[in-house]
Amino acid sequence: MGPTVVADLSEDTHSSKSPPVPKGWTAKFTNPKTVQNMLHYSTGLTAALELAEDQGSRYIFLSGKNYYIWNTASEQGWHILNAKDRDELYTNVAKGKGGLKLEELPDFGSDLEE
Repeated sequence: MGPTVVADLSEDTHSSKSPPVPKGWTAKFTNPKTVQNMLHYSTGLTAALELAEDQGSRYIFLSGKNYYIWNTASEQGWHILNAKDRDELYTNVAKGKGGLKLEELPDFGSDLEE
């Protein structure tokens, strides 16, 4: 097994006054390419990682201009409707339950099943 790769994506190059990473989440990823590949395989979307839940199973990622959340434990995903940039994403995630407006993603693998 190769060395562990860690990426820190917490720095926002577009704003010096961005909100902090929300409590309970991190912008530091272990083996980010592996996670991005898993998200692509699970959703069909190209994933740019944004946040990972501390001691949890959820990832938030950017694909195109939209943010998504994926739960690896339940294998379910949602399009985040009320986050158009990182500041808005961090602010809404920090609100906790009810902070995100979500729309469930279709089952990406369902066309392969009988």
